[in-house]
Amino acid sequence: MRRLLLVLALVGCSRSPPKELQPPVVSGSAPEGARSREEVATRRDAGGSAPRMGTTPHPGASPSLRSTVGPLTRFRIVPLGEAAVAPARATLDALRAQYVPYGFELGAIVPLPSPPPRDCAELLTRLVIGRGTVLVVPEPLRCSAPFGELDASLKTAVVPLGPLGPPGPLADRRLTALLASVVGEILGLSTPCRDGLICCPLRKAPDLAALDRRASVSCPAHAAELDGIREASGMQ
Repeated sequence: MRRLLLVLALVGCSRSPPKELQPPVVSGSAPEGARSREEVATRRDAGGSAPRMGTTPHPGASPSLRSTVGPLTRFRIVPLGEAAVAPARATLDALRAQYVPYGFELGAIVPLPSPPPRDCAELLTRLVIGRGTVLVVPEPLRCSAPFGELDASLKTAVVPLGPLGPPGPLADRRLTALLASVVGEILGLSTPCRDGLICCPLRKAPDLAALDRRASVSCPAHAAELDGIREASGMQ
């Protein structure tokens, strides 16, 4: 009996009182590692630029990318090569007179990309150009229409000089008429092409004879349409 009591006493002395369980520490801010990963993700979503300190990035696109695109009021005629400079410059006064008060300017010479594009559509996708840009190309280049290419979504166009005939006053007059027609297409003038002559876009003429005939006749609907476009753009 004494031996049993002694064993029980020794076992009781070896036990230590249970420790009080401590509640876990909860922080109101994210851990540093998680915050860093969020910043990296934000930079990637923003295209590589880090957000400013003390600002909260907007979900989705940044405010700078949400700017409203205004109406098209200026055009730039861009020569692709030295041979296109003089013909392109010669069209400016006539374009300004026909499309008052739109602005027209001659852009700096742009070299043809290397390797050369296969066609006009590829040229428009390979050059970083703004709305209202019309490229004048001296080299032969295949387009979707006999006398040029127009991208309605980008509001840009290509006009090759080769199909307009040998350099000279006649080719210059054809280029002026062609550029005026392309500008009208970019602005949104209708081109129902009645009777194959009236209101037809010049770049889609099947040959030079048809282009010259169409260039000699103005579209009766375009004047009123242009007035409406100017009014909608706040230009009159």
